[in-house]
Amino acid sequence: MTKQTHKMISMYKILGLNLIKNGTAFLKRAFHLKVNKTTRTYLRGILLNKQTPLKNVLFADPNYYFVSIEEMRDIIEHDWTDRAQYEKDWNDCDDFAFRFKSHMQERYGVTAVALCKHIELFDTDTGEHLDFHRANVFFADENGIIKLWFLEPQTDRVVEVKNYTEFIKLTGWLNKLNVFDF
Repeated sequence: MTKQTHKMISMYKILGLNLIKNGTAFLKRAFHLKVNKTTRTYLRGILLNKQTPLKNVLFADPNYYFVSIEEMRDIIEHDWTDRAQYEKDWNDCDDFAFRFKSHMQERYGVTAVALCKHIELFDTDTGEHLDFHRANVFFADENGIIKLWFLEPQTDRVVEVKNYTEFIKLTGWLNKLNVFDF
């Protein structure tokens, strides 16, 4: 590698990092979020009310930060996670879910987003088990009440989780929730 090429590559690295840093600052200003704080204890109470077995919920921190559902819907609409090309085993459901969770924390300071792991997929007509899946769940405020929401990060479709034991139909199959990793 020539000295000129090495210098150019170093400049691209610095420029790229500055673009990301400034882009994050622009997004924070554009959304002007009101981030709220709650505790894992409070969130566990919400999950228990939804018949969620706490042995299936992993919390890494004592406190979590969330926004309103209106703000989340706005972020989800403008987030580009769903625009990525699906590629089996390389850029598939787990990658979409990881990406959305990390974007929320890195860009907006919203940490009440979990990886929803080992979701069982069932055929809507036959009830036959099809496969396993990953997506996201998150807490967001709606009219002063913190609620749990399910997000399919590949399509940006969101639905409230009313009961952990109920199937969620957002795409062409039924989703049975399993492990939440906050």
